[in-house]
Amino acid sequence: MRDPQAVPHRVHIIGAGGAGMSGLAKILSQLGHDVSGSDVKPGAMLDSLRDVGVTTWIGHHPDRIGGVELVVASSAVPARDQELRAALEAKIPVWRRPQLLAALTGANPALGLAGTHGKTTSSALAVAALRGAGSDPSFLVGGRMVGLNTGAHVGTGDDFILEADEAFGTFRHLDLASILVTNIEADHLDHYVTLAALEDAFSQVVDRVRGPRVGCIDDPGVRRLAQRADITTYGFGDEAEWRIVDLAHAAGGVQFTLAGPEGETPVRLPKPGNHLASNAAGVLVMLTLGGVDTYSAAAAMEGFAGVHRRYEIRAEVSGITIVDDYAHHPTEVAATIEAATLGTKGRVVAVFQPHRYTRTADLGPRFGSSLALADEVIVTDVFSAGEEPIIGVSGRLVAQSVGAAGVDPVYVERIADIPDAVVDVVNEGDTVLLLGAGDISSVAPDLAAAIGSR
Repeated sequence: MRDPQAVPHRVHIIGAGGAGMSGLAKILSQLGHDVSGSDVKPGAMLDSLRDVGVTTWIGHHPDRIGGVELVVASSAVPARDQELRAALEAKIPVWRRPQLLAALTGANPALGLAGTHGKTTSSALAVAALRGAGSDPSFLVGGRMVGLNTGAHVGTGDDFILEADEAFGTFRHLDLASILVTNIEADHLDHYVTLAALEDAFSQVVDRVRGPRVGCIDDPGVRRLAQRADITTYGFGDEAEWRIVDLAHAAGGVQFTLAGPEGETPVRLPKPGNHLASNAAGVLVMLTLGGVDTYSAAAAMEGFAGVHRRYEIRAEVSGITIVDDYAHHPTEVAATIEAATLGTKGRVVAVFQPHRYTRTADLGPRFGSSLALADEVIVTDVFSAGEEPIIGVSGRLVAQSVGAAGVDPVYVERIADIPDAVVDVVNEGDTVLLLGAGDISSVAPDLAAAIGSR
């Protein structure tokens, strides 16, 4: 990876504890920059930055950014942040995350993994495939990869794998050598307002990509994209140029054959789910069109360890499996429950923490049919992610939609009460899913202990 000349040597990152910002801090440090980072609360990702030479601290310390040549703030950091204000008053250049990504990809055009769902897993699959095929790619993934225990790395190869995030319009700023679009659904409407505006953004981003442009034709949003942009398609349907055939689930994993214009390639993955098969197929198509050997890349995926919080098995206690998953959109929730159903002989108990008041207000009623795919459903209150509450919007809105879909949910306002609620309904052989993008994963140890002592 080449060091972008537009980025000064001494950089301070505000919000460095988040998945995206901590990765950027690590990459800059590995490229030789003098980097510091701060966040309002402690966390494992912030702690890990010390191991790569990043100076970190908790809280607001505007007095500590003297001598900094550039301040980069997460898109979620408010303008009132004390360090941000101090930088502006000192006339230190201030960038948001998209500007730094623009500088990085300007020097290193990236293989972009885009879509409403599946970006992180697809990015991690691409990293695993390239590493297994003998390459050492640089990458920036929105989660810690199991085994590598990081989501960011400066490699010796020319490839740069990047999660091309649509949130806040970030992907508009990227220089992409190729792109994979897994799906396009209504999300981040606090930024885009309408689905049409979101689809316009995807179309504009795809149109600028010089190399392979790949999309899942099974998805209605991608089908509309294919009418506006020239893309190579993949999917389960007959209209796909690259087809997923002979799909089968066994031993907690999934296998299929990828049938392309030049032949067939067997693919085996150690985790369950049709959506995982689809993501793997898309990655293989994108890499193949970029010159990577399909068979070698597919063989490497057989050892895919996954990403933390993406169908991550946290514990197996008394014959009960506890799975942690980041799913926070109705489609993601449905896909994860479907994967659990395929991967277990027992029942599926879904424990869901809604994420953001705005998303719950927009999509709350749609969660009902997704969560009702589980045998038992427990819903908690909304994780705010820093948003102000909206009158009439709470986890009860989601619980009511589950009841309307035909399943009687349990509503527990506090995540601390989840272990007792789960113990009341779970049986040996069941799988418990902890679902949401908030702090619900923190309950896993207490839940395991409660089940073990039952």
